[in-house]
Amino acid sequence: MKLKLIHFLLISILLNSCANAETITGYWTGSIGLNGKIVDLSLNLNSDKQTFSSNDLMLLEQAITNLKIDNGNIYFSLILDVELHFKGELKDKQINGIVEMQNGPPNMNMTFNLTKQSGTPEKSYSVETLSIKSNNIVLSANIYKPKTKGKHPALVLLHGSSTNLKSDYVFDADFFAKRGFEVLIFDKRGNGKSTGDYYTSNYDDLIEDAIACLKILNERESVDNSKIGLWGYSQGAMLLSKIITKTDIPSFLIAKSPEIISVTEAAAYSDSLRVVNSGNLKSNGHIVAESHRKVEEMIRDSNDYKEVENFIRQNAQKYNFMNQTGLYGNLNIDKNEFYGFYWKGRTENFYSYWKNLNIPTLVLLGERDALVNTEKNELLLDSLKNEYIETIVFPYANHSLKKTFNPATDSEFDFPRLIESYSDNVEKWIEKEINKRNANKM
Repeated sequence: MKLKLIHFLLISILLNSCANAETITGYWTGSIGLNGKIVDLSLNLNSDKQTFSSNDLMLLEQAITNLKIDNGNIYFSLILDVELHFKGELKDKQINGIVEMQNGPPNMNMTFNLTKQSGTPEKSYSVETLSIKSNNIVLSANIYKPKTKGKHPALVLLHGSSTNLKSDYVFDADFFAKRGFEVLIFDKRGNGKSTGDYYTSNYDDLIEDAIACLKILNERESVDNSKIGLWGYSQGAMLLSKIITKTDIPSFLIAKSPEIISVTEAAAYSDSLRVVNSGNLKSNGHIVAESHRKVEEMIRDSNDYKEVENFIRQNAQKYNFMNQTGLYGNLNIDKNEFYGFYWKGRTENFYSYWKNLNIPTLVLLGERDALVNTEKNELLLDSLKNEYIETIVFPYANHSLKKTFNPATDSEFDFPRLIESYSDNVEKWIEKEINKRNANKM
């Protein structure tokens, strides 16, 4: 009798689980809300790889984690800048519930709602996968191709130093593909499915990878090769001005949050800002900046990796606040990586390349960027008086051009959303440049 009862319970649990799974399968749209501020949210639960998207948060097709369905309740987590945990009740094709932030303040009262849709929206583009050979390595790439007929303008998207996978740029690829561009994104060398070693590579290696991708677009019958551009974020944006000295394929550039002088100046700014914001004196921030410049000087003067490592360690012993920076006390420098972009690359100065730019270039900067000095870079670009460069600075925006909430100065909370007017400004600039090329071809 007991065995029959256990068997019955197991069947009941299995049937209940299957019913829940069948009910939850599909495409859901809704929003997340907190203190009157709302951002969009959609869930795609149609395949084995469940994903979420939010145009407001500049995130598309990102993996959901910890999905669980239990007696009409649904649980899942999203990893944004922080991890969010969702608990909702499933009822009549609606999910309503609460959101908790990992290590966040209690009683945040963040809520979400989702409604099941009749189907998944059809994309206006297809996605092709391909492998691209760049010297002795192979890059894993995707091309987003609009379904419209005829030749398309095209873009290669270049990574930041710490966002190295093509999946990090799905939002941007989607953004431009919806506007008629063929867009190529790829896993940076030594990351994802691309071969090679990222940390031993130098800037010239990364530039060769970018050119290899440009050549692929330039050879496609569906691409108008008079309208191929480069879009770069952070490190990728910094490299744009040098890339075009080595290839004549690009006809325009879009630089999102670039450093104009060198990675040393970016590190000096970001680390000194972090130290001062943590309660240290401004004079300590100055020491941090000068420490980075000293490291660059030592590398430029051909000091070896051990000499640089010893300076960094001794400097951190002398100034304990250096342990809050990239030049911390127990740092170990790999001999092979020392000649790569992270160390040797500090000696490269890009200012002259920006000065000599001779194709239309849109530079996008965030007023609250904590990684590059927006005020200084804007002044440098203005001082060039280069007619090809147009600069836009977005108020309240951070390095990713997301709105940044600062509780010390802002009167009301907001989510880290895509900054207002970003889309309009980029679209207008692109339309202007594309129309100009159309006129030149007539």
